Amino acid sequence: MFKPLVLLALAFTALALLLWISSQAPPQTAPPVSTPPPQFPVIKLATLELLNPLEPALPMAFPVALYSTSAAVATADMKTAYAANVQVAGVDEEDYVKFDGERLYVAVNGKVYVVDKNLRLLETLDCPSPHCYIFAWGGRVLAIGEVGGNTLLYLYDSSRKVAVYNFTGYPIAARMHNGVVYIVAASPPRVVINGREVNEAPLLSLDLHPNVLIIAGVDLRSPNFNATTYVAGPAAKIYMRENRLYVVTSLGIPDLLYKAVKAVWEDLPVEVRERLDLTNPLTLYVTLREALKNNTSVVEVLNRANITTATRVYIFEGDGPYLRLKAAAEVPGRVLDQFAIEEIDGGFLLATTVAPVKFRVSPLWIPAAPPETIISQDGVPVAVIRRAITPLPPSIWTSEGEPVNAVYIFDENGNLKGSLTGLAPGERIYAARLVKNVLYLVTFRQVDPLFAIDISNPERPKVLGYLKIPGFSEYLHPVGEGRLLGVGAYQSGVKISLFDASNPAAPREVSNITISNAYTPVFYDHHAFSYNPEAELAFIPYTPYLGGLRILFIEVGSKLRVRAERDLPADRAFFDKDAVYLVGGNRVWKLSYSLEVVGEAVLK
Repeated sequence: MFKPLVLLALAFTALALLLWISSQAPPQTAPPVSTPPPQFPVIKLATLELLNPLEPALPMAFPVALYSTSAAVATADMKTAYAANVQVAGVDEEDYVKFDGERLYVAVNGKVYVVDKNLRLLETLDCPSPHCYIFAWGGRVLAIGEVGGNTLLYLYDSSRKVAVYNFTGYPIAARMHNGVVYIVAASPPRVVINGREVNEAPLLSLDLHPNVLIIAGVDLRSPNFNATTYVAGPAAKIYMRENRLYVVTSLGIPDLLYKAVKAVWEDLPVEVRERLDLTNPLTLYVTLREALKNNTSVVEVLNRANITTATRVYIFEGDGPYLRLKAAAEVPGRVLDQFAIEEIDGGFLLATTVAPVKFRVSPLWIPAAPPETIISQDGVPVAVIRRAITPLPPSIWTSEGEPVNAVYIFDENGNLKGSLTGLAPGERIYAARLVKNVLYLVTFRQVDPLFAIDISNPERPKVLGYLKIPGFSEYLHPVGEGRLLGVGAYQSGVKISLFDASNPAAPREVSNITISNAYTPVFYDHHAFSYNPEAELAFIPYTPYLGGLRILFIEVGSKLRVRAERDLPADRAFFDKDAVYLVGGNRVWKLSYSLEVVGEAVLK
């Protein structure tokens, strides 16, 4: 165990080191920018502690400014490496494996391995953490990791590290378009970006556990860096097309209460209205909790507002690493995943599952008195110390009713153009996919309804037809004109279904393959699925009941046919012109199109 003086010396040494590093702040790293969008107030981040005053702050190490050096970009190699199976052509997504047609980039065990098509190791780079995601463009590699509650970025030009950036919070998702990477991260209210603290940010939305969104841009062509901050609810979903980034957040209890109070304002008792501060959802929530100490019946009035779960989408436009908030929209319900967000004809659509919300309130809680502290002198008490007991304000929580599903279509400025509501009452959306002007939705509770929805007229979307079959699809993938492949659960296993949707008014299942007592990572990770339209070949990894990852190649013709089943623990596949490359952890395989292994490498 260290002696106290040794610990003190170490602390001063660490402080001196941090101060020295901070003095080396890169001149081309822009200071944190928090330009307030129109309609959203700017608040001090310290005020977010009012939401949970008794909840201790999480201990964490705050990032300091690290180095960054400018470097010219080579123009000879501008290839973009992509993840397997991205949603939007030309927009890459975060993943641990990338392929640019010539090289594989694999991030595993704290390293990034660059491998050529003959499985020869070309370079080994350091990751910022044992598990990281990567992007590759023009011979440059950006590695993204999470260390001690902070996001850390390493940028490489070939094998040379040219920049390091960091900020508080953990990365949620990232996208790359035209050599610019955008990272969305969630941070506690104390935000530090490259050693500089951010004290205020626009309030977009609010949850009981306050969350600050950091949207960072890294231009692999420069390299330039920028970051903006916003107070918002959990950002679980993002979508990007060209230079437009959509960030979707669910509204938390403070926002839902704010909507309810405004809806029933005139019905609230006068003495309650006098105590409420409607400046923003934060001030309203704090003052409402205080008002509930004396009158919990207010909740009954709030429940007359018929509030539902709700989601906000924020549309950002990028110019290099710089993003500006262009528009925002709000819809009832929650979005399942990124495939329930799509851009269409200059606007966008959201598919949501909507549930009615009722507010509940816990009774006033008075903590038990702590033990007295008594100071005695020769056995005689001379002082008694008692801590005052402060009753805690009531807690507000919500319960949800039976769900229903809906589709909302907006113009580019976030104005509602059309909607389709009341879909599949009592069920929830499990999969969504837009193919041209038809949106396919899968809902589930008892059976598997596949809806085909015509959105050619954004002002009047309509159901063309639907199909009900046992099981449910978690992922949908277009496999040619008028056909969809669905991967989902069936009983205790996996079901792969081929749907004929050439007549959207009457979609039908024409073939299926089932795997009993198994599951597939495709259920939760679409990068685990790959499809080659020229070869009409699909790759699906799966895990049998007894464990151990295996792979399945399926021929997608007029019917589904198993082409090959292999005992290879791979969860990524890339189809090249004359070979198929598989990656699983630190192992890489090269297969011929006869699906026989012709090469293997272990990365270490």
